[in-house]
Amino acid sequence: MARIVIGSAFRASRELAELVPLLREHDDQSEDLRLGLASAIAEIGQAVLTPLFEAFPDMEAETHNLIERYGRAI
Repeated sequence: MARIVIGSAFRASRELAELVPLLREHDDQSEDLRLGLASAIAEIGQAVLTPLFEAFPDMEAETHNLIERYGRAI
């Protein structure tokens, strides 16, 4: 179950992060929204990933290995 949640958290963060340059390029008034996206990404890390990695340290190592090898967690 932890692997599924970790993968979903990374996907959600990646999808939110992909919106930031798009907004920057096409919407000059989007600074508040971009900051909100950054805050949401940080919250996924703090509220989801950090507790899971603390509970399952082997998953943290596995995730970091995937990122090193493939440039992404999943």
